[in-house]
Amino acid sequence: MHAVQHLASRGVVSVNWASCRATPCGRAGTMRLPFKLHALIVCLVAAAASGCTQRTAVTELAPPLTSIVPIPQSMQPAAGELRFSSVKVEAAAGTPHATQALTELLARLGLNGSGATSVTLHLELVDAPELGEEGYRLVIDDAIRLSARTDAGLLHGVQSLRQLLPAQKQAEHRLAQLAIRDAPAYRWRGISLDVARSFLPVEYLEKHIDRMAVFKLNRLHLHLTDDQGWRIEIKRYPKLVEIGGRSAVEGGRAGYYTQEQLKHLVAYAQARGVTIVPEIDMPGHVQAALASYNELACADVKNLSPYSGVEVGFSVFCLEKPEVVYPFVRNVLEEVVAIFPSQEIHIGGDEIKDPLYADFVARTAAMMDEMGRTPIVWEEGSVADMKPSAILQLWNDGYAIDAAVAKGHPLILSPCSYLYIDHGNYAGQPGADWCRAEGVPLKRLYSFDPAPFKTAVGIEAALWTEFVHADASADEHLWPRLAAVAELGWNPAGQRSYAGFVQRMGALRPQLDALGVQYHPEPDLGWAKPE
Repeated sequence: MHAVQHLASRGVVSVNWASCRATPCGRAGTMRLPFKLHALIVCLVAAAASGCTQRTAVTELAPPLTSIVPIPQSMQPAAGELRFSSVKVEAAAGTPHATQALTELLARLGLNGSGATSVTLHLELVDAPELGEEGYRLVIDDAIRLSARTDAGLLHGVQSLRQLLPAQKQAEHRLAQLAIRDAPAYRWRGISLDVARSFLPVEYLEKHIDRMAVFKLNRLHLHLTDDQGWRIEIKRYPKLVEIGGRSAVEGGRAGYYTQEQLKHLVAYAQARGVTIVPEIDMPGHVQAALASYNELACADVKNLSPYSGVEVGFSVFCLEKPEVVYPFVRNVLEEVVAIFPSQEIHIGGDEIKDPLYADFVARTAAMMDEMGRTPIVWEEGSVADMKPSAILQLWNDGYAIDAAVAKGHPLILSPCSYLYIDHGNYAGQPGADWCRAEGVPLKRLYSFDPAPFKTAVGIEAALWTEFVHADASADEHLWPRLAAVAELGWNPAGQRSYAGFVQRMGALRPQLDALGVQYHPEPDLGWAKPE
């Protein structure tokens, strides 16, 4: 690990990251150095020898530690610490979500009462264009000051504060004095959950949204329809859930969400800085729809039954019947748009071969434009004639996307060999292995670099549920890998290292425990189960 970066990740030294990108900052193998003065001197000497520059202000910090994921853009430590047993909040108007999150955090830690030592926490909206829509500042000295341009930025600051505080109640709380300035590299930092093959209940999604928020993930892409199930109530077509909602992949869970449940989830997510993006997968992956409304299939299609297998690419709307298919598509999307306020709506478009495929994608994307929304299409949709604003989601590592990028299409990056976390945490873990037989271990996922994709708006991991059928199994596939996804989307490569992430995320295990996460006991983080 880079020695100075290691110290910076613990809040021991403030580094000018930009000046450290060209040359290494110290030697590898320093990850477990004790925080004593002689070790600090060794690290600084190594850094100087390598030609890496950093700010001269260096302060050794005793515990409490400063482990934050994603790592802040800038962290400047100061001498001393703040000790307190209660917190008084002074919140500016226009900060409802941040204020609510902070109130819940303080209540959980017993800091909302009257204690022997009280500090004031200021939530402030400021005119600071450099922070963007999601950036924030956090200063801890004789008080705690959180400032941002937006409520969303303050929410992220509250989550950083949450990670700095213990996960459980303490008689007295201690925070290292420091100043953080932070903002994300990408606006899209997400996870796609496949609830179509195996259903995930509303209660689980609420917990999942809470966990996303802690790590500043801001997009929850719900894959609501597929061959194995239709999970969204469409009032104009009730059989979609009456028939399509009753099927699932073999061993998985069936079910569906009412429109009221989805509206509740949207509001729940918004209050936590998360946007829910719905996906209606078309014109393939539609067996659940065909089983519900047979007229959507061509006359020579004999298989019109619900499906519980794992094979793909066999079902398709009958695009030779535009008078049937396109009114259905429009009516469904109009109800989807009425439920979900997200600017982007995913219209699928993957794994299908049909001579009218490109025309379908173009016409459906145009419907989205007419409804005032931005269509997202899986990478295959790049063959269609769409506005340059249409977003493409890249999932095949080697897909030839250059021509689409040249047209101006933004990209969401989900290359399967790095970000498909239905694949194992380790080689040989049972489950999906079609994209990468060795699985997608934490270290490999973290090695993905979005920088070469110049039109990327961000990254998104995907959890498909052919082999993930229970809440605990979903947790075990998602965490801690989803925390690494959060860091990839928040920090450019020059601001982070895997060794630094390992140290910081390893220290945050109590936060996941407090959230009730049934995570994978990742050996790299020192979480391996005892023999």
